[in-house]
Amino acid sequence: MKKIVVAFVALSIMAGPAMASVKTIKLGKELYHSQKFKCYTCHGQRAQGGSAPNLRKAANKFSKATLLKRAAHMCPPTGMCSPKQLGAIVDYLRSL
Repeated sequence: MKKIVVAFVALSIMAGPAMASVKTIKLGKELYHSQKFKCYTCHGQRAQGGSAPNLRKAANKFSKATLLKRAAHMCPPTGMCSPKQLGAIVDYLRSL
């Protein structure tokens, strides 16, 4: 029984930071589809790609830190998104 509890606690600690909250995912979805950012215009309604890369694949291929670093330089116009907003969008993309 002790081993099960220890394993559960260890898994919870490891998964906790990686799991996005429903609230953050909802915010990311709203931002992605917002008239301010219009991410969907180039990346597609479901981030499947279009005139810009497929973000669904990228969201699962790279770490969140890597995605945030890359997006900070690519988010048109550059500097338009705050780090918190970019993080929420990445969490949304990973939920697709």
